[in-house]
Amino acid sequence: MINKKIPLIVATTLVFCGSVSGLNMTKPALAADSNVQDVNILPYKISEELTRKIEGASPSDVFSVIVSFNKTLNKEDYAKLEKEIGEFSRRYTYDTVISGFAGDLTKEQILLLNKTSFVTLIDVDQIVTNYDDIIVESTFSKDRSGWIGEFSDYPHKDKVRYKLQFSLKSLPKEINNKRKGLYLSGYNGSDDLFMFVKKRLDTNDRLKPNTKYSVTFDFDIATNAKDEIGVGGSPGKSVFVKIGATNTEPIPVMDETGFYLMNIDKGNQGVEGKDAFIIGDLQKTTIDSEKYEVKPFNNNQRPFMVETNDNGELWLLIGTDSAFEGVTSIYYPRIKVTLKEVKE
Repeated sequence: MINKKIPLIVATTLVFCGSVSGLNMTKPALAADSNVQDVNILPYKISEELTRKIEGASPSDVFSVIVSFNKTLNKEDYAKLEKEIGEFSRRYTYDTVISGFAGDLTKEQILLLNKTSFVTLIDVDQIVTNYDDIIVESTFSKDRSGWIGEFSDYPHKDKVRYKLQFSLKSLPKEINNKRKGLYLSGYNGSDDLFMFVKKRLDTNDRLKPNTKYSVTFDFDIATNAKDEIGVGGSPGKSVFVKIGATNTEPIPVMDETGFYLMNIDKGNQGVEGKDAFIIGDLQKTTIDSEKYEVKPFNNNQRPFMVETNDNGELWLLIGTDSAFEGVTSIYYPRIKVTLKEVKE
């Protein structure tokens, strides 16, 4: 069997901030190499784990690493970098959520990169294998396939006013009304409505208890939201699409004021939480009509990491977090989720 190696993306927040202070990094007493001078300059960008691995190694020893930048490099930039530190193997290049690459570098190249101004982090490349991948795919031709729709961030007393709807429904005719999808609709009177679908997985789906998984989502949303001025924000760009996975069921819980809030950390509107992050918005590409179009989403370049509970359970989550004070009505015609056991 051929194993496909996929690096985990780590320390995203630190990468965005251009800082590595939170990683408890220390400057090691690395052996001075005759052709690499002044390696202990500040700031030190090599993670503590990688520092332990390269200490005592020879300059030519090779290590699998993830390198993060504070800017996006093009083909010419990488060619220039190789002239400065020597040729190296790049398995993956990232230029969306973070900028950088995963590849193999010698100790000497790692120390040279530490002195490069646009490098923010050099870390060990953790490996995920595709052995026994778990794939959950739903096309909703007959039923909801175990997906449940719910709503949060609204006052209980105004539930009727919010016109909350979830059902399995035929898609709009401009897409294909012979097919069905999960339909969610609601009026965002609180300027904060969260509409979501969730699905439970367990050992019957081949999950293992207390095991870490990398989760990638690949799904479509049928949206009619345009980028235009609306109350509170745009009906397209101000409605954020979020994905996540948790080992406890995500549910709306009413607080002491009678307001429904999530029991997990999904963030709020355009802010991410530890249990969910943003992968886009509802804005469609066409602006000349109110018709629906299918918009694809995936997090292939930023897998979500989660660990199952003692019973081997996980809950998958896809939702829209709205800052638009109006009605949002969407369909999910297709959802595919791939889970890979993390081998560290």
